[in-house]
Amino acid sequence: MKRDQSFAPPRKALILKPCCLSQVLLATPLLAVLSETFPQARFDWAVSEWARQAIAANPRLKELIPTGRVGLPGGRWADVRQLAQQLRQEEYDTCFIPSRSGWLGLAAWLAGIPRRIGLNVGGRGLTHTIRVRPPAGQLHEAAVYLSLARALGIEREMGMEYYPPPDDRAAVTQRLVDELNWLGDAPLIVIHPGGGQNPVRPDASKRWPPERFALLGNHLARAHQARVLLVGATNERPLAQTIAGLMSSPAVNLAGRLSLGALGALGEVADLYVGNDTGPTHVAAAVGCPTLAIFGPSDPAVSAPYATKGHVVALWRDGGTPFTWANGVTVSEAIAAADTLLAATKNVKRET
Repeated sequence: MKRDQSFAPPRKALILKPCCLSQVLLATPLLAVLSETFPQARFDWAVSEWARQAIAANPRLKELIPTGRVGLPGGRWADVRQLAQQLRQEEYDTCFIPSRSGWLGLAAWLAGIPRRIGLNVGGRGLTHTIRVRPPAGQLHEAAVYLSLARALGIEREMGMEYYPPPDDRAAVTQRLVDELNWLGDAPLIVIHPGGGQNPVRPDASKRWPPERFALLGNHLARAHQARVLLVGATNERPLAQTIAGLMSSPAVNLAGRLSLGALGALGEVADLYVGNDTGPTHVAAAVGCPTLAIFGPSDPAVSAPYATKGHVVALWRDGGTPFTWANGVTVSEAIAAADTLLAATKNVKRET
């Protein structure tokens, strides 16, 4: 389908998607498609502080607008009005709202943005000027967000994008050489055992059991003579230390010592990333790192990393209701997937 010529190219456009980290990353294909289609337009993004780091260094964006509590638990009508006042001052001519939220649509309407293109699910698109119903049967969030572009006749397909800041790239290179004495002479494996902490729907049951991570880490270290790095947030450092203690092979605990940008830079050079359904896993996939995403209560058909570069494997078993890891992804399944990803990585390196 050709682009809808009746839709005037935006001059100054806004993406209104406050939360959360993985969902913001899943909306970056929409930004990429719009940016490529309308290269003369300026694009800003209204985002929460929680998810800001997902797009902080994205070169397609001119400015990031803080959304405060709008789109988060505890958000109030006063917060919506305050955001609307802030957006009105920016004089946007177009707003894309890849969320099923009546409050976000209302904020764009109150801001006086003349063209508002957003999802219309469950009647929550009342204030949009172009109301988009996701295609029937389409589950994946990134594809649903891209339906906003398709409603304008734009059929381009792009994957998630994440851009580590240059300073983080330099710092990671220095750390790998100085602290870990790693010069690319052994496979580098990054394991992120935490996650499930976003402010909208926190769910610690997303975490694959630590003993399974330990068994997988042991296999990777022994079978591939790999260096294993454990990463995560500061409050996940005890979890990473527990896994390191369970492993018979050495592992370096970097949890709490890397920013998200540094984790992205690490993913650019690592041979494999293993993690749960969480924002950092989407970052790793977005930078092209071979990624093994282990899903538990969430369905990868909805929220798996949406990558068009590198290799991504999402493992999932329906653990029943209520969910239990007793029926979830096994260690043997994860080992088989990790071995396949590492073999593909070796073939790519051999060809280059």
